[in-house]
Amino acid sequence: MLDHTADVGFEVAETPTLEDLFDESRRALLVTVFEEPPEKGEEERPVRLSSPDLETLLVRWINELVFLIQDDGFVPVGAEIRLREADEEGFALEGCLTGAPLDLEGYGWQGEIKSATFHGLNVTRESEGWRAQMILDV
Repeated sequence: MLDHTADVGFEVAETPTLEDLFDESRRALLVTVFEEPPEKGEEERPVRLSSPDLETLLVRWINELVFLIQDDGFVPVGAEIRLREADEEGFALEGCLTGAPLDLEGYGWQGEIKSATFHGLNVTRESEGWRAQMILDV
């Protein structure tokens, strides 16, 4: 977790693939939103996003997850995703989310997330693997 005035952030480091980076970002979001995130779910939902660059794709990904949690009551406890570079479109993410119904008290709701931001956003590939840093507007 990263300290930031009036916001909250997270950093994901040393993931071997972009898919792992995006999935670890999903997990970081759940730990940010819930004291005890659910571990199992049965409902499945498809996900499909595209973006001109990886940074924007990560913001769209997190914002999609925030929407699913807060507006649809679907907590994405698992994800099988594929990322690919699309020549003219930039990057595309496709996959399936497995989720549980939202239980504010049971999971220890820690407060609403307004959105993922571009402030302090960083997605890089390093010798140890992929790394991302993100600030969430709360």
